[in-house]
Amino acid sequence: MSYSVIAPLYDRINGDQYAPYAAFLRESFAKFSPIPVREVLDLGCGTGRIAALLADAGFDMVALDMSYDMLAIAREVNADKNTLLLCQDMRAFELYGTVQAAYSSFDCFNYLKSETELKKVFRLLHNYIEPNGLFIFDVNTRYRFEHVYADNTFSYEFEDGLLIWRNEYREGECTFTLDWFELQEDESYRRYSETQTEYLHAHETLVSLAEACGFEVLDVFADTAPGKHEPAEKAYYILKRKA
Repeated sequence: MSYSVIAPLYDRINGDQYAPYAAFLRESFAKFSPIPVREVLDLGCGTGRIAALLADAGFDMVALDMSYDMLAIAREVNADKNTLLLCQDMRAFELYGTVQAAYSSFDCFNYLKSETELKKVFRLLHNYIEPNGLFIFDVNTRYRFEHVYADNTFSYEFEDGLLIWRNEYREGECTFTLDWFELQEDESYRRYSETQTEYLHAHETLVSLAEACGFEVLDVFADTAPGKHEPAEKAYYILKRKA
């Protein structure tokens, strides 16, 4: 999956969420990690904006993604940062050493299709996170799948084009069809399309798989901001690799 349509638009859609997310990660490292955090893995880094913010905060970053289009932007964003970028699939990644913390942001885990794929990722993380190190990730909840995504259509209007985001929800999964209409010099529009699918993972499944792969669930949040709210569109998990 290349994410060629969404990559150039990703920061324009999500840009206001990067700084709060990076702050949430820094605060979580300080609060939950029993070991000093220096090296951090960004699993599914997208355009690399969060990795860049953490690099600016003094962390040594390793950021990986399977999309060449996303990584092309991440390379520019992290050009002067202490960030190692890798083009790898999170289901089969390899690192040069261990890290004290890792995270996966913006519902990357919802792109994992099955318990088998989830288990592969948890096992790899257990290999590369040091004992007592942290793994933090978020997932979209059933509420978001059924009441926000559902079969709804969203539009994002920009000066240089229009993005139409159409959803098709079936039990346990939601398919997104993204159509980008790019404004041309002659004022016509050129259309680009791609399809993505996210999968719903139950809380009980995530916890049981994480624990089976050597992690302890320290906490679960409904938001990166203080205070929980219901119904929650996302869930944020704080895991610790068992010693």
